[in-house]
Amino acid sequence: MRGDLSAPVLAIIVTIGIIAAGLILLAWFWWFAPTAGKTGALQILGQPAVFCQTGNERVVISVKNAGTEEIKVTEIIIGGIQVDIQDVTLKPGDSKDISEPLDSCQPDWKYSVDGVVVTTAGTYATSFTVIK
Repeated sequence: MRGDLSAPVLAIIVTIGIIAAGLILLAWFWWFAPTAGKTGALQILGQPAVFCQTGNERVVISVKNAGTEEIKVTEIIIGGIQVDIQDVTLKPGDSKDISEPLDSCQPDWKYSVDGVVVTTAGTYATSFTVIK
């Protein structure tokens, strides 16, 4: 019939389409896929604690990087009080005990207090046991 594509022209168009799809898939696996799977994931080990002895207030927490990318713990916020962390970097699979001084404990902290651990991989909520 008049106006129909011939078989060779149709074969060339389909071949070009398949090659283009293959190149797009190849580009995805070459450039984007290797970085898509790299993430840091903080795991809190044991029970975090806040020691509230006068003159020796401290925060103690054990953390592990369960992800595939290096992460850095930047701060801990306990009951609204910010605790700066001194250079805690965790490579994948590493774990570390963090013990940092705390400015003061609040009188309303009885048995536990809520807090968060801020990292380059996100913010993780946890509960700290208060030890007096």
